[in-house]
Amino acid sequence: MLQAEKLTSSSEKALANQFLAPGRVPTTAKERVPATKTVHLQSRARYTSEMRSELLGMEPSGECEVDMRKRAAKGSRPADERQSASELDLVLQRHQGLQEKLAEEMLGLARSLKTNTLAAQSVIKKDNQTLSHSLKMADQNLEKLKLESERLEQHAQKSVNWLLWAMLIVVCFVFISMILFIRIMPRLK
Repeated sequence: MLQAEKLTSSSEKALANQFLAPGRVPTTAKERVPATKTVHLQSRARYTSEMRSELLGMEPSGECEVDMRKRAAKGSRPADERQSASELDLVLQRHQGLQEKLAEEMLGLARSLKTNTLAAQSVIKKDNQTLSHSLKMADQNLEKLKLESERLEQHAQKSVNWLLWAMLIVVCFVFISMILFIRIMPRLK
């Protein structure tokens, strides 16, 4: 922390503060949050506000320099400001490159999503056609089955009537022939 305080630019201080690990063990038994963590968070907030004021050109009093004449009257920039401006340009260029890369990646993903959606749509259409054809065939088969079952029922009723009458006639004939056979044949003694 002390070495980070000795650095000149606020961006270097903030970077050094990020690499510092706050203490994880409370210094006293009654503390909920360790004091080292509190100090780390406070210094982080201070460095962030210093960086913000540097980037936005804020006066120590907190007012923003809006007038360009005030900036021009200051003369040439110090080396630190030039360095921070070049660092800012590098950061902006890197962010712009990342945004372009992400935009290209999103376009690629959108294209692949579109092709996948179109492929799924064609598969679903084919499945719907197959399903409707199967339903039509099932309806036709059901109608044919009803028709054939009615014909079978009619045929079964006719054959049962015929069979029933034929069986009755055969039984009567056998009964009468037995009676005649018993009367005609003498008893064996």
